[in-house]
Amino acid sequence: MKFENSLGLLEGLNDVQKTAVLHEEGPLLIFAGAGSGKTRVITYRIAHLCRHKNVAPWQILAVTFTNKAAGEMRERLSGILGKKSDDIFVRTFHSLGLYILSRHCEQAGLKSGFSIYDDAAQKSLVKAILKEKKIDPEYISHDAVIQFANRMRDRFDSGAYSSSGHYDKELLGLTDEYFKKLKENNAVDYAGLLYESVKLLNGYPDILALYRNLWKYFLIDEYQDTNHTQYVMGKLLAGENNNLVVVGDDDQSIYSWRGADISNILNFETDYTDCRVLRLEENYRSTAPILKAASSLIANNQKRSKKELFTSKHEGEPVHYRLCGGDLDEVKTIVEKIQSLNSSGISSEDIAVLYRTNAQSRIFEQLFQERGIPCMIIGGFRFYERAEIKDLLAYLYVTVNPSDTVSLERIINVPARGVGEAAIGKLRKLSQERGITLFEAMPFAPEIKGVRSASKIAHLYAMFREASESVFSGTFPSEIAAGILKKSGYLDSLKKNKNPESISRKDNLDEFINAMKEYEEQTLARGDSPDLPGYLQSISLFTDEMKSQEGGPAVSLMTLHNAKGLEYKVVFIAGIEEGYLPHKISMDEGMLEEERRLLYVGITRAKEKLYLSSSRYRRIFGSIQPRMASRFISEIDPDVIEKKEEETSLPYRPDAGRAVHNFNESQRESAIAYKTGERVIHERYGHGTVVTAENTVSGQKITIEFDEDGRSRKFLTAYTPLKKENSA
Repeated sequence: MKFENSLGLLEGLNDVQKTAVLHEEGPLLIFAGAGSGKTRVITYRIAHLCRHKNVAPWQILAVTFTNKAAGEMRERLSGILGKKSDDIFVRTFHSLGLYILSRHCEQAGLKSGFSIYDDAAQKSLVKAILKEKKIDPEYISHDAVIQFANRMRDRFDSGAYSSSGHYDKELLGLTDEYFKKLKENNAVDYAGLLYESVKLLNGYPDILALYRNLWKYFLIDEYQDTNHTQYVMGKLLAGENNNLVVVGDDDQSIYSWRGADISNILNFETDYTDCRVLRLEENYRSTAPILKAASSLIANNQKRSKKELFTSKHEGEPVHYRLCGGDLDEVKTIVEKIQSLNSSGISSEDIAVLYRTNAQSRIFEQLFQERGIPCMIIGGFRFYERAEIKDLLAYLYVTVNPSDTVSLERIINVPARGVGEAAIGKLRKLSQERGITLFEAMPFAPEIKGVRSASKIAHLYAMFREASESVFSGTFPSEIAAGILKKSGYLDSLKKNKNPESISRKDNLDEFINAMKEYEEQTLARGDSPDLPGYLQSISLFTDEMKSQEGGPAVSLMTLHNAKGLEYKVVFIAGIEEGYLPHKISMDEGMLEEERRLLYVGITRAKEKLYLSSSRYRRIFGSIQPRMASRFISEIDPDVIEKKEEETSLPYRPDAGRAVHNFNESQRESAIAYKTGERVIHERYGHGTVVTAENTVSGQKITIEFDEDGRSRKFLTAYTPLKKENSA
């Protein structure tokens, strides 16, 4: 064929890829397995239409999900077609919605020059509505309203602007008010770009005909990630010609929590009965053992289109699985392996560590910093840079140092207490007039005219005073932090929102408490007394050292969700345990198959080496709990996985390897109990008297007054080199 000789587009393609490129008319469904070269197929098909079938570039519409993906597609097309590619409509769904709305804004009930509200503008508008309606944001948050509004538009609910028996009446009323205010402000948000454009096409046949005539060929990438509104858009624009090509992989559908509907791709053959179906199953990324592991795992899903990846890369080492004693042991094992890989010539930039939740990054960041290994978080922030962690740190800084006005101003209205800028300004003015700090001015808030939140400011002041007293009475830092989270209302504000973001933020705060517990145990094991100022100083040093390690090749740390679309020579997947992967919440919601797809995505990121791991024990909510290896491990073909259990009787080590006092659960439970008034001997501080004794989730906590210096120090008996004086 002359086309093949002149352009060479088919050179190097396998038979299925060639068939996809040469497809001309009618609907086509391409199941594109991980690493199967789908982007190449998409761009070559578009080039084939333009060069060989003489299709005008502006008659082709290609839609994907992200600006990055759209940019990569444009770049590839430019390399093949040159300037001609500029006329091809390569868009994200939201960009396509904007294109249509901006040309027919009047029919959509908008005026020319309408605004597009980003997340911040959305929040500001909803906050104003809550204030106008005098609704406490602790009762219904702005996030709850926005998420509900987005969810209705994502599913193209015909009753999206009216009430439904499925939701609370007040929430529905606020959502309707939000839609009304958007119209009044001549604005749309991102979900509205899609919803309003599809509503326009659905309601105006002449406008729909215009775009059907303009775009004769329609292609949708990552079809497994489409929501119902996007599905309707594809159906409408494809029209009677049905020249619709969709590309995707149902085995990589992992975004149901943000509206993606896997049934769109699985039901495509039913929706388009004359469609052609192709399966790209040859993988060009991974070795045979890695693909066999992925295929054997995902075969356990019932709701999928049957396919199995294969590769010509028959060589390759088996998948490695390690069952570790504790979570810190697991991280230590991974870090030591990365150091070994670095020594063998594999760069850190070719290595990724994946995990299920954002909170799991904290331990990795800590140990990477200690070992001097640069790392970077992909698709998120470092643990101590996350907003909720900064909020809690600000509370703790004010507790230790009430003069820290910067930290106080950060959290004086977090969570929302009705303390706006005007109230803060008046409080600041009072502090200046009286020559006192902003903190010292707080109890005088009731004296200031026009400050409606005065009682809440005074209550917050009282909470800080109580917390400050705890610092100097020897209360453990983790207990102070837990008390602040509860008494400030911060934790309750997160619990009221069931959205994934709030759940993730709560997980991060739980992990912060875990970090404080580790600090306490390590400090006690050294024979010192843990205190809040000491902990905050250690955090400050840690974050400063992390910044100094930035730059140069770095190991990538990310959640499994953020790993989609990426690839690395070496991949570690940590925490493959029941409750994490599959995640407890997902299991409760009947999403086991999506959790399996999530691990499948993680496995197929690896090109050469894959390491899986889990722990027997893990610190959860501040206490050490036994864990069970994920059911997914047993679903992987035993012929391609090499399993190893950590050779240690210690289920958990508090310090991931430093020379400290090791312990296990049985040791903690059988630790000697001490009573008030008993005489004891400490290896470092000598003789003393037990002055207080209490039981905590971490075991017995005692306070000892030592003879030599007269100082009192607190200890957890399970971690302390201590014995009774009469047993010496």
